[in-house]
Amino acid sequence: MNGSRFNRYGRGIPDVSALGTNFVTVIEGCLGNMGTGTSASTPVFAAVIWKLNAERLSAGKSTLGFINPTLYANAQILNDVFEGNNSGCGTGGFEAAAGWDPVTGLGTPNYPRMRELFLSLP
Repeated sequence: MNGSRFNRYGRGIPDVSALGTNFVTVIEGCLGNMGTGTSASTPVFAAVIWKLNAERLSAGKSTLGFINPTLYANAQILNDVFEGNNSGCGTGGFEAAAGWDPVTGLGTPNYPRMRELFLSLP
């Protein structure tokens, strides 16, 4: 369907996803418009990783560094999204599917599972 619209060779994107709708923005103490999409979900996933790093540091461990190999080897620590699509821009977009897909990557953060794995690592 849209096979010509993504990189068939090398790394697929996205790696992960997070809920990205109906976010209120606060700029210099003032409420702004509701944020959506990547502009909302990227900081959410970054905050999860920041929290994991803070917990590792508190446990006397180093920060995580490049986590992609660990995520791909342990996809069960994420919530797989297998329904929905990202239609738009004049196309039907891509469909979510079990496992990695070009809509949601490996899935959304599951903090308890992520915490258990990443705190178990040296």
